[in-house]
Amino acid sequence: MTSTIIMFLAVAVLMLFFYAMLFIKEDNNKTYLKFVFIAYPFLGIDLLPSVISTTLFVFITYAFFLFFYKRSPIKYAGSSSYLLLFLFLLSSIGIGLFLSPDLSKDTMTDFVQLLAVFFFAKVLIDEVQLDVGFRTSIFNCMKITLIFSFLFLALQFIVGPSFSFAKTQNINVAGGMTIRYPSFFQDPQKYAQYLSASSFLMLLLPGKIYGKTSQLGLLLCALSMIALLFTGGRAGLGGWLIGLLIVIVLGNAQYRMAIISVAILVSIFIYNFSDTIPIFNRADLADSYEFRYAIWQDAFAIFLDHPFFGIGMGNYANYVSIHNPDQYWISDNDVTFFDHPESGYLKLLTEFGLIGFLAVMFFIIKPIYTGIVLYFKTKDLSLLILVSALFTWLIGFYTVYSFGDIRIKILIISIVCMLIASSKNTLQTDKTTDIV
Repeated sequence: MTSTIIMFLAVAVLMLFFYAMLFIKEDNNKTYLKFVFIAYPFLGIDLLPSVISTTLFVFITYAFFLFFYKRSPIKYAGSSSYLLLFLFLLSSIGIGLFLSPDLSKDTMTDFVQLLAVFFFAKVLIDEVQLDVGFRTSIFNCMKITLIFSFLFLALQFIVGPSFSFAKTQNINVAGGMTIRYPSFFQDPQKYAQYLSASSFLMLLLPGKIYGKTSQLGLLLCALSMIALLFTGGRAGLGGWLIGLLIVIVLGNAQYRMAIISVAILVSIFIYNFSDTIPIFNRADLADSYEFRYAIWQDAFAIFLDHPFFGIGMGNYANYVSIHNPDQYWISDNDVTFFDHPESGYLKLLTEFGLIGFLAVMFFIIKPIYTGIVLYFKTKDLSLLILVSALFTWLIGFYTVYSFGDIRIKILIISIVCMLIASSKNTLQTDKTTDIV
């Protein structure tokens, strides 16, 4: 797509947002959240690339906060601990920025985005805790977006991967032995992570029989896995297999059979079309590992030089352009320095240091731990599915910093927030049952 068409889409989305805020007769907070999940494919469009990169998500979130946000009348137990942890993370980031000898405009971009994401997370947790049924509305919006990604992917099969919201084609799309398809993402690896996590969320779509997933949910889960094969994302597939294992080992018979049925359907597809599937026609895994390992070594050395507070948020590309100038690629005769070291964990370690890294991981690990503990107590399968969805991303994050795309950040933070809110709702229900 041309930049003119992309900006036209951005303006159209903005107009729809303000229309929804002004004229839809529903709670503004819920309308904002639904809009985020329905407009999800377009939220990564950059409105001001030459100044401070401002994505559509950041713009509508700050607009919502300034003009339409309604503060929740209820305070929830335990929410203050996450606020304190976030303030601790901000302090750590601030120290890292103060100590960094050189920064770039990406630092301000990432910081502004961080505040927007935190506010989004707060609104989501509040609304799901206030109305646990609202979670189903969110999954329905995610369903619409996932179907849109399949339609976008189908158009790429017909027109080619140049049909994209991205300004330039990612090197992973056509830089190997076969074409890898990214749908509305710029990087097929990120689309793979989106698919692996979203596929499990589709199992939470309610069926006609209470407590069972819908047939549509199973179909979307299977289609997600088939689409993932065309991304060539081996880490995304590996993450999905780990999630599959969690559901098979810990889930009940109904969910176990559901996920095994999906795996059988995907296996049949693989058996018949393996010669045309990109994930099975990529370069040798050893070659990819050798390339990444050299970058990982450099990144770990950077971390050891700045172990506690890192080199500064959003500063990786600027730092390696000065200190590790061999970390670059050439596309269309333009030299671009790496903005991450081919690993999400190393990206966080180098930029945030060990203190900030542990704070970020605590935001994710604590809800997972609480969700698993509560699952064994209550057998609430929604907790297990949300945990499995997060594990798919945790595995894939090892080889790609997918948070570079705001849409992946929204997806993972949404799952974390729903896990936090669902755990608290489940715990409150369990306590009420004990009292009765």
